[in-house]
Formats: sequence, C-alpha cells, structure tokens
Amino acid sequence: MANSGLLGPYPLEEKYIVRFVTKSADRSSASVFALGKITNKKFVIKKVCHADGDLSMVLKGYMGTYEAFRFRFYRSTRSAFNKQCQLYHQFSPSDNLEHPTRPINTRFTCPDPSCILSG
Repeated sequence: MANSGLLGPYPLEEKYIVRFVTKSADRSSASVFALGKITNKKFVIKKVCHADGDLSMVLKGYMGTYEAFRFRFYRSTRSAFNKQCQLYHQFSPSDNLEHPTRPINTRFTCPDPSCILSG
C-alpha cells in the first residue's frame, strides 16, 4: 500500500488530538489531515482535508464520524494544498466528493499535471 507521508494513525478521540496535535512542537497554521478507519491493522483513508488554523478544533468536529486520523503540519498554505491534492489523486478517498478547493484568496493550481485544476 502507498504511504501517505502523514503522522499516525491515531484514534479520533480528544485525548489523542490533545496529545499529538495540540502539543506538537512543529505546530503551525497550515496542515493536512486524513480521516478514515483501521481495517486489518491498516489505515484506510476515507477523506483528505487541509486546515488553515486550529487543526485540533477541526478534528474534534469529526469525532464520532470517523474512527482514526493522520496529519502533518506544513510551513505554508500552498504546501498543505499541494499535499492535499497529491493525497486526493493518490488514494481517491470515497468521502471526497470532488477535488480539493483552492484556499480562499489564492490562485493555487493542483500539482498533478493530469488534473483539470493544474497550471
């Protein structure tokens, strides 16, 4: 199975969000996360998203809907968007009904050359 490059998986519960996200030394405002379930000891990605802001608050909003999460912080919104697009194309998550949208007030393009949103 392909590697997402994200940290985890962790159970999508408040104590794990606090332990691994809120207390992360690398915390910044741009992040990418994957939501899913664990089947046969493997994390199955159901949805990929990015957050510009408080990732722990965003993740808490998904508690009860998904079983587990993976995440990583990035230095810029562009880097986070590029990673989200890469994961979307790599894993085709069933709960992402459409291609990730560009962050507000940006003209970012998808880094995948075969994508209609690429440069």
